[in-house]
Amino acid sequence: MRPLLLISALLSALLTAFLAIGAAPDLRLVEAVKQRDAKAVTSLVGKVDINAAQPDGATALAWAVHLSEAKTAELLIKSGANVNAADENGETPLTLAAANGDAAMVKLLLASGADAKVARWNGETPLMLAAGAGSVDAVSQLLDKGADVNAADTRKGQTSLMWAASEGHAAVVQKLLERGANVKAVSKSGFTPLLFATVKNDVPSVKALLAAGADPNSALTDGTKALSIAASWRSTAAAGALLDAGADADFADRTGNTLLHNAATLGDVDLMKRLLAKGVDVNVKTPVAPAAGGGRRGGGGFFRPQAGAQTPLMLAARAGQIEAMKVLLAAGADPKLKADDGSTFLMASVGSAKVEAVRFAWNHDQDIKAVTNNGTTLIHASVSGTANGATQEAQERVCEVIRFLAEKGAEVDELNAAGRTAIDLADGLPID
Repeated sequence: MRPLLLISALLSALLTAFLAIGAAPDLRLVEAVKQRDAKAVTSLVGKVDINAAQPDGATALAWAVHLSEAKTAELLIKSGANVNAADENGETPLTLAAANGDAAMVKLLLASGADAKVARWNGETPLMLAAGAGSVDAVSQLLDKGADVNAADTRKGQTSLMWAASEGHAAVVQKLLERGANVKAVSKSGFTPLLFATVKNDVPSVKALLAAGADPNSALTDGTKALSIAASWRSTAAAGALLDAGADADFADRTGNTLLHNAATLGDVDLMKRLLAKGVDVNVKTPVAPAAGGGRRGGGGFFRPQAGAQTPLMLAARAGQIEAMKVLLAAGADPKLKADDGSTFLMASVGSAKVEAVRFAWNHDQDIKAVTNNGTTLIHASVSGTANGATQEAQERVCEVIRFLAEKGAEVDELNAAGRTAIDLADGLPID
């Protein structure tokens, strides 16, 4: 009988152990923290597993940190919570605190043994997260505990300095630079900290990076320079800082456009004034031949790829940017210059499908009989301009332009070099 009793006891113990392993964890503490129920948390501590985790790996401490419940987090840590417990994505209490920019929580966790060098699944570190959140205090604490100031995440190759610059946290940028951050680091997409700060139009960060040795003429791998990025993102203040630091205001991008061409197209009057004050040529022309790989937008965009040698004034007119035209004319832009296909200032304005822009251009160029080398008239240009669209509003704008030109004496039935009238072109486009 005794051997049978022994076997029975052993089987019973094994069964109990198996059931315990297969049982779902007691998540009452996790739920109490999520509900911010301090009384329930206090009553459960010491009665349930302090480190019990949800299916995704999140613990009660992780939730307390995420919710910035400092007193709860402190109680859990004192009761044995694992400060380095990671969920399925590598998220730890410290990464959560850093992402919140919660310096007090970061301090508590570090003092309790949290690893400052831990990283998420994609290599994002607490230092990157704190930098992105803008917490100088948290950044300093992490660096003091050995965080790598130049570590880059594995997905985008971005450093903590890039995180701070991209969010416009100039004080963090300065702190990271003081602690040895590499000002010339390059992400997988080719962006430097300076380029990130330029996109954000964060002048203090731009100036700090330039003072630390960043190149004002730095560029992406495709040749797009910081000034071009500033123009594209309307980061006029950052562009001014770059120009003051010696950035080349006369360079041409890969499509052959200068910064003044781009600013005129975008209607960025403030940037145009800065460039003109630097002495750039107000009548500088785009390349005569289409730039390789430039597409329709290269060299100005109007009637590309045929038309080159366009001035900033023509590009501003083509985009319907009246205020930009005013600035350029005041600076000495010549409204009588033509593109290499014979396109005129007035013809460029017609392509905008904005009658107000056409009226303005008419005050400076009244050649109603203008014709390009391929026989395109003003009326042809009004129909075939790339700005035109299929919407009813767009059609009405084109009709307004045509009526204005007809009132000024434009012929509506002239043929182009292909033997087509404007009406023929309209039949092939969504213009009534």
